[in-house]
Amino acid sequence: MRKALPLLAVFVIASLILSACGSPPPLKSDKYLDDTSLVNPPADCAPPCWRGIVVGKTTFTDAVSKVKGDAAFKDVQTNDKPPQALWSDTAGEQCCQMSADPATGLINALVTKLKPNVTVKQVVDKYGPPKYVASVDYSPQEVALGLVYPTPGLLVWVTPGDANSTLKESDPVVIVLYLNPADFDTLIATATLQGWDGYKPYSAYKTATPVVTPKYTLTPGQQ
Repeated sequence: MRKALPLLAVFVIASLILSACGSPPPLKSDKYLDDTSLVNPPADCAPPCWRGIVVGKTTFTDAVSKVKGDAAFKDVQTNDKPPQALWSDTAGEQCCQMSADPATGLINALVTKLKPNVTVKQVVDKYGPPKYVASVDYSPQEVALGLVYPTPGLLVWVTPGDANSTLKESDPVVIVLYLNPADFDTLIATATLQGWDGYKPYSAYKTATPVVTPKYTLTPGQQ
């Protein structure tokens, strides 16, 4: 199977999709998962819960069983050492990954690639302004901004367009990471993040003085 995400690499957006060979796939695509539960979650499954999988609480074994039992998915591929899974939607598009802590067996990260059906405005209306923002030059055609919500355990990636674009309320969410809120202090200790400053040009976020800088550097394979 393709390599799934190491937990402490989730701030690097390339790690989410670079399992593809050659040029990276687009961030924005109607082929990805049709799921608006980020802004319309069930009453019993708010983030960091997704389709009955609660990051930080659900075991890897139970999470894999839930995915395999969900008619919206197929082609579930798993590794046990370390615990990782990758699966596709019914159209055959790889949409989702998750990993678990080898020591506890509990899910510690889950990522979904979404159709552009959820907007930045909907996310901000639901969860308020993000605490931090990350910026990534993904490709010549697309850049990404990561909206960081430590309390619900969310890292929401949106794309405003290319490097000359400006973040707008209507820009789409393209990737969502569900994380254990208890892990955020460790995650942020490895990240460079800007503060939320509203709807600004991408370049303004990219060049802004970080409000968070790495306290330590990850070594290869560290999780």
